[in-house]
Amino acid sequence: MKTILSAEEMKKCDYNTINYYGIKSSTLMERASLSVFSVLSDFINYNNKILVFVGTGNNGGDGVCLARLLHNYDFNVSILLCGDEDKFSPDLIEQLEISRKYDIKEVDVDCIDEYDVFIDAILGIGLSKDVTGEYARFVTAFNKANGFKMAIDIPSGINTDNGSVMGVACKVNATVSFNYRKPGHLLYPGREYAGNTFICDIGINRRSFLDDIDPCLYCVDEEDIKILDNRNEDTNKGDYGKVLVIAGSNGMSGAAYLCAKAALRTGAGLVKIYTTSDNRTILQSQFPEAIVSCYDTFDEMSLIKEMEWSTVCAIGPGISKSDIAKNIVDYVVRRYDKPLVIDADAINIISNNKSILKNHNNQIIITPHLGEMKRLIGGEIPDIKNDMINKASDCTKEYNVITVLKSAATVISLKDNTFINTSGNNGMATAGSGDVLTGIITGLIANNINPEYAAVLGVYLHGLCGDKASEKLGAHFVNASDIIEMISVVLKEGF
Repeated sequence: MKTILSAEEMKKCDYNTINYYGIKSSTLMERASLSVFSVLSDFINYNNKILVFVGTGNNGGDGVCLARLLHNYDFNVSILLCGDEDKFSPDLIEQLEISRKYDIKEVDVDCIDEYDVFIDAILGIGLSKDVTGEYARFVTAFNKANGFKMAIDIPSGINTDNGSVMGVACKVNATVSFNYRKPGHLLYPGREYAGNTFICDIGINRRSFLDDIDPCLYCVDEEDIKILDNRNEDTNKGDYGKVLVIAGSNGMSGAAYLCAKAALRTGAGLVKIYTTSDNRTILQSQFPEAIVSCYDTFDEMSLIKEMEWSTVCAIGPGISKSDIAKNIVDYVVRRYDKPLVIDADAINIISNNKSILKNHNNQIIITPHLGEMKRLIGGEIPDIKNDMINKASDCTKEYNVITVLKSAATVISLKDNTFINTSGNNGMATAGSGDVLTGIITGLIANNINPEYAAVLGVYLHGLCGDKASEKLGAHFVNASDIIEMISVVLKEGF
């Protein structure tokens, strides 16, 4: 598990490192620039002409320090100063004084066509308002330039805390940041603007938090999925949970199949699909490993029996918004006393009767996409997308649930912490992908994974499987079944 820091939290880390521990800001600047140089060196050669765009603050100081390192290693590098020299920070002034003694060339923006590698050291993480005027002119010139591009800390113009574009922003191939990821590296469109992000250690660690930083934002990586290798030799199918999938409706067997198949492939011991009678034949022929139980009307006694049989339940994929479906969703959400994953049509049913979700006594994971979230909590989709962390947290608090807010960078809000997912790709924007996610999360809970951690790891595992499928087939050609087929591949490699 990796910590993610906001702009304000990172600034406090810097401050505490400098003012409490006594490490000079110039020392941190040298370390930062060495880190950038070490990453950049893998992308450049001595035939390149490198131009460093330098802003007025300490991000600009990092850029000037980097230019000196490049110069000392005989790279052809120049500096482009962006902004009023009267506003330069003390550290930047100090770096420029050293740079000028080395006779490092300083050029005007009109010379940009002479270069083929460009470094963004204009604004950094401290941006608090839209980029306009002269800075917008430099950012636009940076984006128009042809060549390899790298940002120091975060692309200029990207909001550090939510990834939004503040007026205009630099778009780069790679970003080098320090010690901790920031939300703007992971949330779109910032994630796209940042390119491949490298996190380098410059000596700022958790000791720098002191008492004034209590981070609550995290992400997971491939090391974390090793917890899923939890099978003992002396076990049977009953030890790995009984999953009830309430899904599908007339003509909608696919959603039930995908959800149940993903749960079983993730390691659930038994899976039962509770669906309409029209789906029995096709599901039994497509998926012989699953138990199929059917209904034609709302049957309370039948539903109670299935709920008692299970250890975890998923409800919603393809269930429709019929009166029967509404009665089933209402009954299960209010009466089920085990972990419950709610998706798709079940969310839409709840959105029209929100009291359903406010009267539960179990652990619930709800998995809305942006449109479903709009119906559930109100607001407009662009506003939700630009504030996913807070909107997910609002949903968690309002309904006392675990919220999985699905988007290109999914946000998982728990009671005390929030996670941003780092896996996945645009090939997963395909019918049935969400059904697979619901099945994966449910399958993990069946394997005795805590529902909170199952939500986090399930989203990450789902994304890894999508990445594998895209790598194998190409993003245009991935479908939901391909994601399921990669579950075993990813878990085998992870173990």
